[in-house]
Amino acid sequence: MEAIKINVNKQIDGYNFSIAPSLRQLLKSWFPDAHPANNIFVAYDTKSDFELYYGKLESYIYPALLGLDSKNDLHKKIDEILFIDSHTGNVMHKYKLTA
Repeated sequence: MEAIKINVNKQIDGYNFSIAPSLRQLLKSWFPDAHPANNIFVAYDTKSDFELYYGKLESYIYPALLGLDSKNDLHKKIDEILFIDSHTGNVMHKYKLTA
């Protein structure tokens, strides 16, 4: 698999990040201890405050959404994480995984 796609739905008050049910099942088959979430909501002001102090939110969203800790071998299974705008289909952010 080349990439994992995370859907990003812009709402009035923030962003909703989600993954497909089929991806949740695939992750559980790869990593039995994984606990993928259905979605994660982040308000606009929370995102901007977070990024001021910690950097890009996406690098923290994908492990939480996929239910994986930092000691996984996800980089052996995929090359990158794509954050896709649910309305336009455009790639909003790419996160390359490295060994």
